[in-house]
Amino acid sequence: MAVEHTCFFHLAQAALEKNGEAWTRSAISRAYYGMYHFAMRVTGNRIPVKTLSGESLPGGVHQRLYTFLCSGEAAQVSGYDVASMQEIGLKLKQYHEQRIKADYRLYEKLNRITAITALREAEKVDDMVNQLLTPRR
Repeated sequence: MAVEHTCFFHLAQAALEKNGEAWTRSAISRAYYGMYHFAMRVTGNRIPVKTLSGESLPGGVHQRLYTFLCSGEAAQVSGYDVASMQEIGLKLKQYHEQRIKADYRLYEKLNRITAITALREAEKVDDMVNQLLTPRR
């Protein structure tokens, strides 16, 4: 069975139930990846490499995704609400940085509050994406 977009979020929840900085770091990292996969649903699981005007988008897939969302181009392409798409992009950008700290900057202290907040924000992104994907009557 393939992994679903919710699996990383559930791993973050499970990691948060454990004590210790390694579990806190894991919760932050998995919450970000949950958020990332939730957000991918509004792009049809595609990340562009160029802007609509043909310019190359900077960075790797994570930066290209949040740049695409924040720029308003994702909303233009999809027809979804611009403000919602930009908010999703900003949350991704913010928590991508937290994920980098959690995974690579082991010399920086991270606390459970950051992990709890990351999980809540991932859940908000999931809710926003679900609302955008729900057909209007």
